[in-house]
Parts: sequence; structure tokens; C-alpha cells
Amino acid sequence: MNDIIRFHVPCKVKYTKMVEDFSSLIASYLNIPDIDRERLAQNLRAVMNEVFLNIVKHSNTAAIDEMVRFQFEMGMKFIVISIFDHGPGFQADSYYPPYPQYLFGKKYVLNKVLDGWVSYTIVDPFTVSFVFEEELEQDVENIDSSVLRDHGLGLSIITKLMDYVTYTYIGEGKFDWKIVKHLMP
Repeated sequence: MNDIIRFHVPCKVKYTKMVEDFSSLIASYLNIPDIDRERLAQNLRAVMNEVFLNIVKHSNTAAIDEMVRFQFEMGMKFIVISIFDHGPGFQADSYYPPYPQYLFGKKYVLNKVLDGWVSYTIVDPFTVSFVFEEELEQDVENIDSSVLRDHGLGLSIITKLMDYVTYTYIGEGKFDWKIVKHLMP
């Protein structure tokens, strides 16, 4: 049986540490070896920091006086994190959800970073899936800095540390980040 824990917090920067601390607390309840638990706690802190700050800076959640809603579903072999916000959504090829059908299934590069890139795929009219793709061989001294962008760096952290990341329009201006981490191989 999966345990579900919900946590709501005002959409204000001053609550960032509280969100990080709550994520670490969640990790402490998982049935995994201590060394894995500590690493997961650090990763969850970083991921929740990035998602929460993205919501605070770019969504309409604070403007409409709504809370940021977190849901942690803990199973035997995974943790599923849903984060609900109110925002404009993710813009793909100048469209916000619902996305036109011609965008479905195509992969787009969002951001290049030193060790890889973040790409996204429009899954359906309402869902975007994000993936980090590691660059196998890199020559740091000869990187063309013009291809590196600071936009989307948070997504590169999130997608690199987690196994599955989507952003879905669920109606009435609401969106759901779905972030999954497998706990066992």
C-alpha cells in the first residue's frame, strides 16, 4: 500500500527552506539504506527548491492568493511527487496548452548545460515530458559558451536528479508537476 502525504505552503520565497526541510523529512521515512536515503534527501531538497522557486517566480499562484500544493506518494520502489500550481503553462512552439496535434511526439532541446541537455516532448494536448540527456564525452575547455543558456537550468537539475518529470494542464488554470524517483533498481 502506498502512503500519501500532502503539504500546502504559501507561494512566497520565504518558505523555500520549509519546502526543502519537508522534502528531507519525507526521505527519512523511506525504507531504503541510510546512504541512499541521505543522497535522496539531498536530491529532493535541490529538486523541491528548483520547482518551488520556479512556481514563485513564474506562476500566477501568489497573485491569486493560492497555496502551492505538494503531494508525496511513497511506494515500495518509488516516490511520486505532485506539485500543483496556477500559471500560464509551458510554451512550446509559441503554444500554451492545449497543444496542437502536430507537436505531439516531437523532441525539442530546451537547454544545453555543461554535461548534457534538457529536452522536452509534447505527450498530448495537455502534457509536456522533460528529460535530461547526458553528453557522454565532453571537452570542457572547448565548449562553445554561446550554446549554454541560463534559462531552464532549474529543469536541468530536476531532470538530472529524478527519473520522470512531466508538467500537465489539469484545468481552470491549474497545472500538475509530476516527478518520479525509482528507489530500487
